[in-house]
Amino acid sequence: MSNTSIHTTASTQPQIRVTGAGLGRTGTSSLKEALEILGFGPCHHMAELPGRMGRCWAFVDAYHGKPTDWRVLMAGWGSTVDHPTADFVPELIVAFPEAKVILTERDNASVWWKSYTDTVWRLNPLWNGVLMWSVPPAFAMWSVGRNVDSFKKRTYGFVGPEAYGMHKARMKAIVPKEKLLVFNVKEGWEPLCTFLGADVPKIPFPRNNETKDMQKRFFIMRTVGITAWLVEVGLLALIIRKAMNGGWFKYLDMRKLLFEF
Repeated sequence: MSNTSIHTTASTQPQIRVTGAGLGRTGTSSLKEALEILGFGPCHHMAELPGRMGRCWAFVDAYHGKPTDWRVLMAGWGSTVDHPTADFVPELIVAFPEAKVILTERDNASVWWKSYTDTVWRLNPLWNGVLMWSVPPAFAMWSVGRNVDSFKKRTYGFVGPEAYGMHKARMKAIVPKEKLLVFNVKEGWEPLCTFLGADVPKIPFPRNNETKDMQKRFFIMRTVGITAWLVEVGLLALIIRKAMNGGWFKYLDMRKLLFEF
């Protein structure tokens, strides 16, 4: 797929000033909202991708190793967190060398893995892709999620709780210490604002738990996929039945089509 159809916001919008290096399900939704409150928005997140097929396929291309102009792909975003960009931190550091990096974390790998398997993991199996194949926006979104897991397998050898610690270690090795904040959203505003040089807002730190919303969205995507397949199978059955009843064969001499040439 080509990334020429990428939808971007106006180029006058701020460029990336903060890159999120934490895996999905490490408080990235809360961090997204916090960054936007602090003026580092708009903040890119996996939640921005549904319905934006150009962006989805551009990220799939990047996962497949195709050349990606990250300054073009991320034009108009003031920050980015979550997948898929968390898998491209080295590339984003090169594209936006002045940006600070925040590595979100959970209490431990087991907590992260339970959250991951309750949500993202449910969308990625191959059979979901088969269901969504006939619904292009849903299939594009599934393809991104599938590549998120494939990237973990290629980079860390497997998808599982062990990948959590390996990812953290890799990010700490890649990002210069002076540009990196390891952050648990339970810590609230203070460490985040100190790191970014921002004033502490007089409102509570965002506490977003999107598990139920994600499960609902995945259910809707699967339901739409099943419905699309049923409609297509029904239409095919109708066509075959019509043909077998001679409704169309009286207009066609099939022997000529098959043997005349």
